[in-house]
Amino acid sequence: MEKFLFYLFIFCLPFQTRKILYQWPGDFNEWTSIYLYLTDLLLILIFLLWAWRMKKERFFKERISPKSPGFWLVAFLIISLLSLAQAGNIQLGFYHWFKLLEFVGLFFYLKYNFKQLFNFKRLGQVFIASGLVQSLIAFAQYASQKSLGLRLLTESPLDSEIAGVAKVIIDGTKIIRPYGSFPHPNLLAAFLLVGLFCLYYLWLKDRVHYSLLVGISGLLFFSLCLTFSRTIIFTFLLASLIYFIILFRRNRKKILALFLLFMIFSSVFIILAWPEISSRWTISLTEQSVSLRTFYIQTTFSTIKEHPWLGLGLGNFVWQIRQMLHLLSSWIHQPVHNIYLLIASETGLIGLILFLVFIFQLFRKIIGQEYFLLLIVFSFLFIGLFDHFFWTLQQGQLMFWLTLGIMGAGCPHSLTDKAYPSGG
Repeated sequence: MEKFLFYLFIFCLPFQTRKILYQWPGDFNEWTSIYLYLTDLLLILIFLLWAWRMKKERFFKERISPKSPGFWLVAFLIISLLSLAQAGNIQLGFYHWFKLLEFVGLFFYLKYNFKQLFNFKRLGQVFIASGLVQSLIAFAQYASQKSLGLRLLTESPLDSEIAGVAKVIIDGTKIIRPYGSFPHPNLLAAFLLVGLFCLYYLWLKDRVHYSLLVGISGLLFFSLCLTFSRTIIFTFLLASLIYFIILFRRNRKKILALFLLFMIFSSVFIILAWPEISSRWTISLTEQSVSLRTFYIQTTFSTIKEHPWLGLGLGNFVWQIRQMLHLLSSWIHQPVHNIYLLIASETGLIGLILFLVFIFQLFRKIIGQEYFLLLIVFSFLFIGLFDHFFWTLQQGQLMFWLTLGIMGAGCPHSLTDKAYPSGG
């Protein structure tokens, strides 16, 4: 039951299905409301089954020391709690702290259980299956240029005339970027990036037939491109190239097949979607996304200067902006598009340092053991320099802490192993 719920949790990760428990008066804002997600319920059930299974054993079997990533993660959790002493909205701050506690719980759950219960084969299959569902939704949204009415998945309302909906503009014509069941195309792109790397892994492990490789990779790749997410597509292409170079000597034929396949896909997409590509990849300093990002960064540095040590309180960055700019449209009130600056502004420089030490200890422990996973996590950390969703939105947070937790497990079955473990 625990295994089944975990893989169901992974498959449902993209869904926004949720209940708004509370929102403060005024226009609705994504980052200043309190929710209960379907994935929260699944994760709580998994934790309860874990607790039942471990009721006669110690949860944490190893001593936490300063050399352990868990030590620094717990320290960061404590500092985040202390930061609420300076929060403008302490109720919102406590909600975000309990969410952080949930994700820290996911990290420790995977750290102590992944090797015993799960494996990359099944995990990759579930990620790919969920990615295919998202690809089909994305193609339908792009073709119809509107949302599909998937209320059960809490699909975002999409229309070219809705303010705040991500679009590509070509000669005055607005073309919406597909969201799948995510709250933003960038999140969809990050999820498809993971799905494609899972496909790489299964292909190199002889778990995918060539005909399936072509069909599945085509759907995932083209739906990724349709998001027109500049940073994530660039990161995916760069990470893929690094992956191909690292593993070329181990499996030249299969790596060469992957490289040629994606060269063909890239060429086809460039030919068919050149107007959209040229419009999207031409960056102007005056465009709205750039000017807003600049404003958020300036606000962040001002916040850090005023509250350097403990920040303005976990989860309170957008709340602070709403107090400053309450007359502007609600969708403009967003977190700074950099998770490191966001952590520093909300939990102070102390919080940022503790988080970075946690990441460093995590990499120091497993560096060189699992290229497949390392490149995904490196990609996430790089994307975090340009976007905030790994720290602020449910689906992004789950992807982020999921990968960190698997890294924490040590994952001894690397690409050089000859067999999978018996779990999962």
